[in-house]
Amino acid sequence: MRYKQFGRTGWEVSEIGYGMWGMGGWSNSDDQQSLQSLQTAVNRGCNFFDTAYV
Repeated sequence: MRYKQFGRTGWEVSEIGYGMWGMGGWSNSDDQQSLQSLQTAVNRGCNFFDTAYV
């Protein structure tokens, strides 16, 4: 995973973000599938998560 600095915060944020749309009830994914996908993203170095309320 590659990272970029987030503005002037000094935080290193993954270039690839994980959208939480499915975990918010906007898809037909079940809880187990959502947790497995989230864990895979974390295991691969993702630390940017889009939790915007749409």
